[in-house]
Amino acid sequence: MTKSARVGLYLDPEIIVRNSGYLEALRDRIGLNWVILTFNGKLPPEVLAHSPYDSVPPSPARVRELIAYHLDGQPCTDDLTVALRGVGPHVSASTPQKDAEMRQAIAMCHAAGLDVWFMAGMYTAHESLMFCPGNKENERWYEAYYTHLATAYGVQGIDITHARFPKTSLPRGIFLCACAACTQAATELGYDMEAMRSDIAHALTRFKQLTLKQLSTLATNTLGPLDALHFVGLRPGLLDWFRFRADLIARNMKHFHTVVHQAAGPDFVFGADNYPASLSLFAGHDQTRWGEFSDFASPLLSHVDAFPMKTWAAWAQQFQVWFPQLPEAEALQLAYRLGGYADLDLPDNLADFALGEPDSEYRHMPLREIVRSDMAKAKLYLPEGLPAYPIIQGGGAPWDWPLPTVQQLMADALDLGYAGYIFQGTRVLMDYDLK
Repeated sequence: MTKSARVGLYLDPEIIVRNSGYLEALRDRIGLNWVILTFNGKLPPEVLAHSPYDSVPPSPARVRELIAYHLDGQPCTDDLTVALRGVGPHVSASTPQKDAEMRQAIAMCHAAGLDVWFMAGMYTAHESLMFCPGNKENERWYEAYYTHLATAYGVQGIDITHARFPKTSLPRGIFLCACAACTQAATELGYDMEAMRSDIAHALTRFKQLTLKQLSTLATNTLGPLDALHFVGLRPGLLDWFRFRADLIARNMKHFHTVVHQAAGPDFVFGADNYPASLSLFAGHDQTRWGEFSDFASPLLSHVDAFPMKTWAAWAQQFQVWFPQLPEAEALQLAYRLGGYADLDLPDNLADFALGEPDSEYRHMPLREIVRSDMAKAKLYLPEGLPAYPIIQGGGAPWDWPLPTVQQLMADALDLGYAGYIFQGTRVLMDYDLK
């Protein structure tokens, strides 16, 4: 680590307030110089007036009008639990006590010489629950919410998370959103929703007609970037679908970026984390455009099990549903190849994934190689000169990584030209009896 490296950490206000001296220990022992603080304050009436909800808690019928819909016309999910707890999309009900605790945590960070950014959410709330990115009422809410965060608490930035479509481990999420609002947004952005629907259906039909020999060739042979398209056809709507989703996220983020800077000034930092580079276009992230709407980049690499590993498992299982005779090893190789990880030494059976186990990310997985691969790709894709900080696991959010691996990845980040890194958790970095 160099003295110039920016070192960030995600923290909840409660942890800071309950543990006097923790911030100073982090600053002195791991070089912490900024905190990304979970927002759990109490919003004032003038902000709540912009909520698209019909009441607190909202009615299920109203939430269904605000969420994303699949190409088949079905809602993204039937589980609305997270949405029903809130006062608006991505904002839970708070109390004066929580608000006071958050303000105290901000003051403690500043007293320790640390910058503070708020972490705030957008669109994908939990697993498959996604608020529609084409809905104008959602847009007005996010605009009011982010402007308030940027101007009311004396923080230096806002880090948006989940400004994307659902995780790639949920295959149905790849085909959101196609509601009336997004159909209109597609038209505004120069796309034809019905043509995209038709061409995606054509591509899926073509893919399902592959023979086992063709699948085996796809799985086991080195392919170029366009080879797989021979098997699904080259109709423009298939590619337009991914372009449209990335354009929609970019358009909305540009608007929020402009509004926040108008309210908080040019020196305020506003931006979003980005999905692992190999899979990012499947989640609506075109990282080559990140500088158009974000003042920084933070590749989200700390959840290897939740993002790449569960994606490989889900895709392989879906291939076996479509092709029951396809061996598991080849289904996995096909998932690795289509996901951009075929050059790594990865397991040939799902049992070795050990998903859900504390050591799943490194028991049979080349953890450093997976993270470094996406770290290197993101640095290649991101605009030159954009400050970037990969998010890596420091311990406890939710799993611990071996300390030597964490240290290697810290060095990798700086070797690749990143300006620093952001940790999730600190349990493997230093001993501290947190209350």
